[in-house]
Amino acid sequence: MRPFKTEIVLQTTWGRVWELLADFSLYPQWHPLFPKVTGSGAAGDRHQLLVHLPGIDPFPVQVTLAAKAEGALSWQSTFLGRPFLAWTFSCRLEQVSPGSLKVLQHSEFHGVLAPLFRFAFSRSMEEGMAQLNLALRRWGEKGNVSCLRC
Repeated sequence: MRPFKTEIVLQTTWGRVWELLADFSLYPQWHPLFPKVTGSGAAGDRHQLLVHLPGIDPFPVQVTLAAKAEGALSWQSTFLGRPFLAWTFSCRLEQVSPGSLKVLQHSEFHGVLAPLFRFAFSRSMEEGMAQLNLALRRWGEKGNVSCLRC
């Protein structure tokens, strides 16, 4: 099934954007797509994401933090078991040049029900990922990350 993909190039440092992505306690202040994450923050552990897609009321999703390594963050979830519906979302950083990096987002549904969910969430998912790119630009390039902790 065709995934949702976006990318944006930011004029900022790797560490600044990674700090935004890796610190889940900051999400309520800046993250438009996942405004709340509860859980340990450790890769392999179960977490709960509050997903807020444009035009759809926020809803909780139980996920596993599949990867949380320097520059890569990935969530996985299954609904009714993997053969029926599974969802993955990842965000990865790539250095373009000193002071410039690319942020790549990837979201994909798998399983028997995947075409239905892709159709139902298509527009909202694309808009939500675009909003996340704008938020990363705002806070990654111009915002004061340390001020988010105030």
